[in-house]
Amino acid sequence: MKRRAFFTAAAACLLAVSISGCGSTNGNDNAGDSARSEPETNEAITASTAFGHKSVWMQYGDDQISKDTGVERILVFDGKGNVTVYDTEGICLNGGTSYEGVTFGDLDGLSDDEIIDLAKEKDRERFDATKQSAIDETNEDIESFAGMPDHIKNAEEGQKVNEAAEYQEPKAVPFTLKLETDGTGNSAASETLSFEHQSLNSSHFYSGSHIGSHPDRYADEALYKTEQVDIKLFSPTYSTTSIVYDTTFGGYSGLATVVNEGHAGFTWDTPDTEGIEVD
Repeated sequence: MKRRAFFTAAAACLLAVSISGCGSTNGNDNAGDSARSEPETNEAITASTAFGHKSVWMQYGDDQISKDTGVERILVFDGKGNVTVYDTEGICLNGGTSYEGVTFGDLDGLSDDEIIDLAKEKDRERFDATKQSAIDETNEDIESFAGMPDHIKNAEEGQKVNEAAEYQEPKAVPFTLKLETDGTGNSAASETLSFEHQSLNSSHFYSGSHIGSHPDRYADEALYKTEQVDIKLFSPTYSTTSIVYDTTFGGYSGLATVVNEGHAGFTWDTPDTEGIEVD
């Protein structure tokens, strides 16, 4: 039987007090428009505490963080149970348009506000590059098939689909934490962070394999698609700390945030933690 408890307003206030320092800043001198604060404790921080206050996290795929490791998504937690997700991963494009994704090296010395600004910029840039690539590729196709009127007509109709595509700024969505227990039901065996994400659907655009076909064949391809994202928070023994230039990153394997030097790390919640799902 699943059981779930929810944060109350009072609990949220207590959480905010417990994790806020008195004007503390990042030990890497990353103080910008907003200073980072961390719990004043030598113990590892639980997932519900880590994501339960305003914070910025980077999702990545490599086992180790380095200056060249790509950041797939930037997750911005608002401290009210919601997360806003920005896509920043690099993509391969045709048509002479390019987009370079975010790396951990790009984040060196940035405050949380500056990372959020970068996330917004790159998410929009990624959309614009995808759209422009489709437009460029379709224009090249139209010019290359002057003797094929039906083909050109299809491409011109498809180009209207490309040009009409409009960027949608990511919105905050609720997230959940689910804890799975061991055979006794009394200890954590794993924990997962989950949320729904609106991701750009490149199949919407008329380009690549679509070219030459009638655009109506792809009318059902939405510009954005909703996907369920489940990020497994690996065992506390995999809690990671990595230094890139002058910035220290800590977190779970595949998910990191900027921390102070000497940070105690992150761990799972316990079955009696409020605000999470427990099997």
